[in-house]
Amino acid sequence: MMLLGKVIKLAMTAQSDFPEDVFIREPEFAPLLQTEAARAGMDLPRFVADTVSRFMAYEDGESWTTVVGNIQRTDDPGYAFISTIMHARVDHHCEQHEPHDHHHRRRDEERPGIPSVSTS
Repeated sequence: MMLLGKVIKLAMTAQSDFPEDVFIREPEFAPLLQTEAARAGMDLPRFVADTVSRFMAYEDGESWTTVVGNIQRTDDPGYAFISTIMHARVDHHCEQHEPHDHHHRRRDEERPGIPSVSTS
């Protein structure tokens, strides 16, 4: 089993095993991912990379709490990490998340009193 950091690095560079694994582990979820990837104009590995990169750049402590909770309940933390954020992105599906017209403020660009924007 790979270390979580290695899994994240591979996912962010579209080299993760997740696209193949999801068809075996979550066959009902895989077609939803393919549909969302196509809608975003990406193949599945690139969609996973985009989602992981967005999560790493923009998500807040509450999102990380959800991920860590899921990681603690599994024997495969890498898969749980990616699966959790992929489910969040698909569940949060909306028109404003098209790559060409939706921009997010990075965590380090947040200003006091202005809430951060979820990127799932």
